[in-house]
Formats: sequence, C-alpha cells, structure tokens
Amino acid sequence: MTRQMAWLVAAAAIALALAGVYALAGGSGYKPEASPDPCAPYHWPHGVSGTTAIAEQVGLSALGGAACVLGVSREELTLAFADQDRLTAFEKKHGFSSDRVNEAARAGLNRAVDEGEQSGAFGSVEAFLLHAAIGLAPIDRLITYVRQYLS
Repeated sequence: MTRQMAWLVAAAAIALALAGVYALAGGSGYKPEASPDPCAPYHWPHGVSGTTAIAEQVGLSALGGAACVLGVSREELTLAFADQDRLTAFEKKHGFSSDRVNEAARAGLNRAVDEGEQSGAFGSVEAFLLHAAIGLAPIDRLITYVRQYLS
C-alpha cells in the first residue's frame, strides 16, 4: 500500500468513527428546538439602560406581544415586518387585515411598555407617556421605525 493510499484509508476510518460516535450520542434523532412561546412574558435583562438598549428590549417585547395576539411566532412576525412586500405576503398567508396587524402591533408595544416599567427600565410617568404616544401615533410610522431598527 502506498503512503497516499494509507492516508486516504486513515481519513476514511476517522470519518466513519466520527459519524458512529455522533450517532451513538443521539445525533441521529435531531429535532430543532421549538420557537419560544410569544405569549410568555418577556423578561428584560437586569439593569437595562441607555436609549439603544431600551429600544432593543422594547422591540423584542413588542414583537412577542404582537405575535401572541396574532397567534404566530415572534420570528415569523419579525421577518414579516422587514419590508412592506413581506408584510403583505404575511397578511395574505394568514388571512389578516392590515388593521388587525396594526392593532396587534399596538398591543405588543403596550405590553413592551408594561414589561419595561416592571423591569425598572423606565418609571411610571414615562410609561404613561409612552402608552399615550402608542395610542395616538400612526401605527404605520411605528412599524417603519421597527423596520429601520431591524435593518
């Protein structure tokens, strides 16, 4: 047997051994982990401060809240909000009207403000003002803000 042939046989044996160990360790039954329940309360990390960090937590919490209202995963809704074409396709796929998605987004933002207040990221006066803004602001502008945040 030539030296090159010996290396080839050794590499093949190592590859087969690696595959065997992987299978014995349970690798043959891989199932992806399920997406987290969007209806479960979102727990903000302790000590969140700064505009960017708070905006990030509000975004994650709001997407979860809106996804809960719509009965979809947060990941699917996040992708839908990426641009208008995706949002339109998402609405069509699930049979949602634009108004239903807008109200779910508003509900998600309100949930995010409540969770942010509970975490101590902002106080009750700030929460009151944010709830008022969410109730009055055109939701399409808020969605545009989320799109800018995601990109």
